[in-house]
Amino acid sequence: MTDPRRLEGRHLLAPPASPDGVVVREPRWGLGDAAGGWLIAYVAATLIGAAVYAAFGYAPDDDVPLWLIALTYPPLWLGFVGVPIWAAATKGNGWVRDFRVAVRWPDVPIGLAIGVAAQLVMVPLISLPILELTGKSSNDLSGPARDLADKAIGPAGAVLFLVIVGICAPLAEELFFRGLVLRSFDRRFGRWPAVVLSALWFGVTHFQPLQLAALVAAGALFAVLVERSGRLGPAVFAHMGFNLTTVVVLLWMT
Repeated sequence: MTDPRRLEGRHLLAPPASPDGVVVREPRWGLGDAAGGWLIAYVAATLIGAAVYAAFGYAPDDDVPLWLIALTYPPLWLGFVGVPIWAAATKGNGWVRDFRVAVRWPDVPIGLAIGVAAQLVMVPLISLPILELTGKSSNDLSGPARDLADKAIGPAGAVLFLVIVGICAPLAEELFFRGLVLRSFDRRFGRWPAVVLSALWFGVTHFQPLQLAALVAAGALFAVLVERSGRLGPAVFAHMGFNLTTVVVLLWMT
């Protein structure tokens, strides 16, 4: 006769079920997948981007039009979007469940307001002392984004600039950095170390030393929004508000 205690033990070892009745397994994705996704993103963007430029007769140092720059973004998203979705599908419970991809209606106004405030208040407060110490100006700080905005010629260029920077970039980066990266650090080191480490990774990834401190602070803010709410929605819209503020200001000035 089977020992009831052994049956009980088997039950305790079974995968837990979520409130909706779906069995949730322990994910096997982690920092290795995040590092692989990051490498795929930048290797693909570099190689495919160079091939696209060459196909249209441009060298990387040429004055490349915005529409051609836009063609180099999908290879970047191959790592930032494709790898998290693949990792969650093959090693977890799907990207929606594993990376807390959910949006509630308050996420839109609240997230946008937080993002705009962060860009208009937090970034200057952090950046001004750095500009004083380095002898740089606000023009140096906004240089990379302004160079891109200068290529947004006409209404079509403005819309393309808005879509790339204000919508597509936040969606891809939030899935990767506040989805796969934050969750991987969280599972390894705990919540608040994960906030700091994912923010540092986010900031360094932009390869802009003068903006590093502000970008790390923004990454930490977005990570806190995810941890506090338990979903990606507030961070996505905060990131959109953050980027769209820059887009609108730069387009207004050009």
